[in-house]
Amino acid sequence: MEFTRCRAFALASGLSLASACGAAFAQAPAPAAPQEQSMGDLRQEIARLKQQNDEQAAELEAALARIKELEQQLADADDAAKAKSSAGAQAPAAPAPAPTPADPAIGPGGLLSSLRADYLAAFPTVPSPNGADGARATQQHLNALQSWVTKSNREGVRALAWTGRIDPNSVRRFRNKVNFTLVFEEPNGTRDWRVPAQVTEGSFARVMRGDVIDTGMVTVNARVSPRMRVNPSRTAPGAFDVPPSVGPYLEFGYDLEVRSMVPAQQSDPNATAPAK
Repeated sequence: MEFTRCRAFALASGLSLASACGAAFAQAPAPAAPQEQSMGDLRQEIARLKQQNDEQAAELEAALARIKELEQQLADADDAAKAKSSAGAQAPAAPAPAPTPADPAIGPGGLLSSLRADYLAAFPTVPSPNGADGARATQQHLNALQSWVTKSNREGVRALAWTGRIDPNSVRRFRNKVNFTLVFEEPNGTRDWRVPAQVTEGSFARVMRGDVIDTGMVTVNARVSPRMRVNPSRTAPGAFDVPPSVGPYLEFGYDLEVRSMVPAQQSDPNATAPAK
């Protein structure tokens, strides 16, 4: 059948039989290509793309909702900060605590204030370490300060009656002695002074209620000895002021030797006589 087509094409075109056959086959339509995807595959692909689109749409919706939530939180925080700033600007400043009186009889804070007053009277000015003569002037000041400290520590020993409370968690008994911590509160509420102490079992029994420590206020009759110390490297109190500063180069300290103690309401008002 193919040969008949070739011969007919040769007669009609005037070509040789071989040329006519080649041209005839070249013009013959190519067989149909097989379908790249079946209809089922196409449906599956469409379904997959739709599902992917739905998932992405859900993620986008969730992200938009989260953005809206965060924007609201930011707006609320900004409003709160503005309200706080406005309230702070309108509120009056808290008054500064009243200075502790320079009276050693009221407790450690009063002793510190008294020593500060004595220090300022003795050293109204302090030489600057800077300058050509600064080092020599500072050393002379430290020498004078050490002499003043030695004299003040020696002459400042006295008998005092201080009122405070016992920390019940600090009580330790050893043979016939009792060790504990006394807590003296600053009159202006700025500091608690915690002082280790020791008395005999007999003295401690006066602040007991049976087997229980009296947690109320107690008055201790004690020998108090100033223990100020010169520190050449400490020119200012510092952030925490520990130990407390009396003045430039001078730190506060003291010893407390408890002679007796009783509940505060039983204290002897004449217990502040100077030590002999």
